Amino acid sequence: MRSVLYGGTHDADFFSRNGPINIWFNSVGFSRYRNVSEVLELKQVQQDLSAAADSLFSLYDKGKIDEAQNGLGTIEKLSERFLQLLSKLEGKLAA
Repeated sequence: MRSVLYGGTHDADFFSRNGPINIWFNSVGFSRYRNVSEVLELKQVQQDLSAAADSLFSLYDKGKIDEAQNGLGTIEKLSERFLQLLSKLEGKLAA
């Protein structure tokens, strides 16, 4: 996100429904861990991240670069939450 909003190239495939995170949820996450609450919450946070990213990309594409860059705080908070849940899930599955 940050690199795109500061002039880098947007990797549309990564952020698409066919991106690696969505593929993991659809092929592994929900098939193996559908009853683990952290997986469901991770998916929700991932959807929130995707929606926020799409919004910021849209702002950037409309020339509202400062506004898009100011929205990075939302991405950072959601990313932190995602990593916390992932860590919690990893601990739970290792036990």
